[in-house]
Amino acid sequence: MLQYYIPLVGYPYAGHPSDCPVCSSSHHSAISRFDRRLKQLSTVLCDDCGLMFTNPMPTELELAVYYRTQYRLDYQFSLGKPGQRHVRKKMREAVQRHAVLAPYLGGRKVRMLDFGCGSGELVRQFALEGHSATGLEPGSGYAQHAVDLAPTAGTFRIDNAPWQTVAYPAASFELVTMLHVLEHLPQPVAALAAVHRWLTPGGLLHVEVPNMQGYDLKGFERFHFAHVIGFSRDNLIHAARLAGFSLLAEKSPTSLVFTKLGGESCAAIIDLKGTARRNRAEYSEPITALRYLMHHARRLTRRLLSR
Repeated sequence: MLQYYIPLVGYPYAGHPSDCPVCSSSHHSAISRFDRRLKQLSTVLCDDCGLMFTNPMPTELELAVYYRTQYRLDYQFSLGKPGQRHVRKKMREAVQRHAVLAPYLGGRKVRMLDFGCGSGELVRQFALEGHSATGLEPGSGYAQHAVDLAPTAGTFRIDNAPWQTVAYPAASFELVTMLHVLEHLPQPVAALAAVHRWLTPGGLLHVEVPNMQGYDLKGFERFHFAHVIGFSRDNLIHAARLAGFSLLAEKSPTSLVFTKLGGESCAAIIDLKGTARRNRAEYSEPITALRYLMHHARRLTRRLLSR
């Protein structure tokens, strides 16, 4: 649909008014009327926890249509399956991500789930390392690519379905990864609670999302239709705690390892009101046309040089 791509007009969705998807507060303030494509998109900031979210929030059906028909073209310039450059990058990342998580497994071979596995490289890597590896991916093109990546050895499985429809039994996995997934989900706490059920007692969850406090250029440049939620460190920890998790380790402000065990090994102090004040102040600074154009010129240059 052309309406997804034409600047200065809204996206083709109706949505519904939403309270904060993490803390359920009804108190929020508008912080942006546009996104990085200069399209109309209303984003608000929760006055109580600092979460940023699209409001009106797209319905699950509207998001399903977008992901089925537009998402890969819109953000990865793909018409169905990933390109070779994408696959090479994800293969390298999979090796690195396994190395990051291996120390927490203590040499054990585990049952793992990559929630939102995309093109499947991390699932493949864990299978190659001897783990029982499952990937959950709602997009049919990328799920099929993930199936095609199946290694000749190891336990490897891809489930092509939305997370709300899968029926994993309780305590099915010792490890779940959610890497740049949670920001796409309009019900993040419910998704985390489902993962909590699927994990064994003492099981591990590795969550990673974009850090809305981690960018030099803030404001409307940080928003787009695919990311309906914008997290910072403290409200991400709060969301996981609401779902029953305890913080185990911080790899970065929004790359966190949680455990299903009670009692936090990593004492984390969070300040939700302070997060809200900081985010409101930083995202109130205007983006000039020059800064916007220079930012995108640098992005384009990096993309061309990396080919």
